[in-house]
Amino acid sequence: MSIAEPIALPRPDAAALVGLSDRELKRAIDDGEIRVRYRGRKCLVDYADLREWFDTLPAEPKRKDAA
Repeated sequence: MSIAEPIALPRPDAAALVGLSDRELKRAIDDGEIRVRYRGRKCLVDYADLREWFDTLPAEPKRKDAA
């Protein structure tokens, strides 16, 4: 039996999966953008929530206003 997609990922693995540093992903978690669960002190990122959050990120970088 193989699992098509994980239920949760350790935070460093989740960060690597979306191409961010662990610190950047922690900031999104702390801001309430991504749900997590804890097993003892281990932070587990909900895979479905991570995917949903990723899908809301802009497709283009922010443009600086020409002032």
